[in-house]
Amino acid sequence: MITSEQVVARVKKLPTLSATMARLWALAKDDRASAADFEKVIRPDPALTANLLRVANSAYFGLRCRAESVRQAVTLLGLKRVCEVATSVAFAPVIPAKLPGYEVDASTFWTHSVAVAVFSEKLAKELAVGTPDMLFTAGLLHDIGKLVVGAFVADEQGEILRRVRQGTPFVQAEREVLGTDHCTLGAMVAQAWSLPPAVAWVARWHHQPADVPPDVDGKLVGLVHAADALAHAMGFGTDSGELAREIDGAVEQKLGVKVRRLEAVAGSTLDAIREMGSLFASASGGKR
Repeated sequence: MITSEQVVARVKKLPTLSATMARLWALAKDDRASAADFEKVIRPDPALTANLLRVANSAYFGLRCRAESVRQAVTLLGLKRVCEVATSVAFAPVIPAKLPGYEVDASTFWTHSVAVAVFSEKLAKELAVGTPDMLFTAGLLHDIGKLVVGAFVADEQGEILRRVRQGTPFVQAEREVLGTDHCTLGAMVAQAWSLPPAVAWVARWHHQPADVPPDVDGKLVGLVHAADALAHAMGFGTDSGELAREIDGAVEQKLGVKVRRLEAVAGSTLDAIREMGSLFASASGGKR
């Protein structure tokens, strides 16, 4: 079993996010903020600027013309949208070349993460339930707990995989063998990095959407939960020995999710997912 001291020590060893991000989130909440304000904050970080523009110009966002500057990206996408992209891009460098314990490389991790982010937004639109703030970012970062728990999973991988092969879901096997899971630790990472509350909520509850407390946006968590299941069903998974996920019955009922509607959502986004997954992977610590 993992001790709390081991967890805290592991969280402290994680790379830190750019200090720029706190300033960007503050701007996103300021109704008076302008594209010039955003550009002034991000311009000193050329790598973040370059990667933000690469992702913003990807097919998924469908800009009517190419953004050549941060100011143009804000004008075309909007401040909050660009802030989401910047948050996501800032996270990329902390992903290692290979996540220990999960048998996935940075490219596979990012493709899954992007698939969940994209499917979350597409589901919200398809189901006409409204798009919660930070949905894309929360979907993209739903598995950040794997950065902490991965090393412990690697130490106990034989026992975890034995249980998975017997039909135990991977996250349940984590709990049984380690005494915790990547969801609980994901919320800790989000809080340690002062990420927006939506990211912490989704990281913590995306495997248990029926158990979210009253102060958590259940629709946000439910959309990411369903998108995660869809990503696995479409082959964009990350867990060793686990090829599919089931959608929680409460989420199906609340959102009105049907298999055919899920398939319709997925069909038109596969190329965009692969493109954006590649862009994030190239910006990550696991770039080749």
